[in-house]
Parts: sequence; C-alpha cells; structure tokens
Amino acid sequence: MDSAESYKKRMQGEDSDLDDDERSLPDEDRALYECEVAKSEGFDIPKIRDGPMFNLIQPRDLNRSDEYKEYAQLAIDEYNRRFSETNAKLELVKVSKAMAHLFDIMRYYITFEAKDFADGGKTKTYQIVVRDAMRKISVLSFRLKPAEDEQGSGNHGKEWIWEGHLFYGHLVA
Repeated sequence: MDSAESYKKRMQGEDSDLDDDERSLPDEDRALYECEVAKSEGFDIPKIRDGPMFNLIQPRDLNRSDEYKEYAQLAIDEYNRRFSETNAKLELVKVSKAMAHLFDIMRYYITFEAKDFADGGKTKTYQIVVRDAMRKISVLSFRLKPAEDEQGSGNHGKEWIWEGHLFYGHLVA
C-alpha cells in the first residue's frame, strides 16, 4: 500500500496506528480537516486545535515570514532556471499563506504572489510544496493556484508546473 493510501486509511480511522493527535480529534474536527485537505490539497487548512499536532497540516504564523519568503524565492529561482529558454521570469511580491505538516520531515504548503514578467508583469498567485529535511530543503511541487471553483476537483492538473499531485497532504509521484 502506498503512503497516500495508508494516510487516507489512517485518517479515516481504518488503521489502529493513529497517533495520539489524530486519535484525539473529535469526529466533527476530523471530518472538517479531511474535507479541507481534500478541497485545498493542503494549502488552506483552518486552525483545528491550539498547539502542535503531529501529522496534521496546520496554519503557520506569517510573522516568521522570512523563512517562508526564502522557500518561495528558492521555488522562483528554480522556476526561472528551468524555464530560462522561454524568458520566464518571476519576481516574489509577498507570501500570503503558509501551512506546515510535521510527518517524518517538515513539509510546507506555501501560497505566494509573484510578478510574471513573461506575461507583462501580471501578479499571479502560486502554490508550492517544500520539504525541509534537517535543513536539506527541496521544492517538491510548484503550480499556479487553481481557481476557487476548481479546488479539490482534480481538474487543475494542467496547472502543475512540476512534480506530482498531492493526495491528503502527501505527494504522489
């Protein structure tokens, strides 16, 4: 069973190895959490409980935005490098949202705005998934943020710029 299937089963209570944080979520909180993860693919999860919750995606305070700006800039630099032959050029405007998922590593789901100079300098909203494994940082996914009516529909696959899709907060290769 791949990690996405395992995670889904654990979140649905089908596995007995739920960690204490997952097990302690009341059914209505767990249902809300699962719905929001499915709808936003981890990028827009409301605060469910105070304090750290292992294995649950949680909103982060943007007061630490320098760290998230670094991650967004890393993704932009990679984008500009990968697509340099097409004169792609993004420039960071601001980080608007950050989520964190502590699983076996830290995974961040970051939404940010950037100017797209290949498209006349229009400001667009992008989303990235960044893995921070003991300060070995890598950008797993990069996409234009889907329109609200496309979120969770699976119809925005064309918007992924690289890597895989997310399923219940896990990258599926």
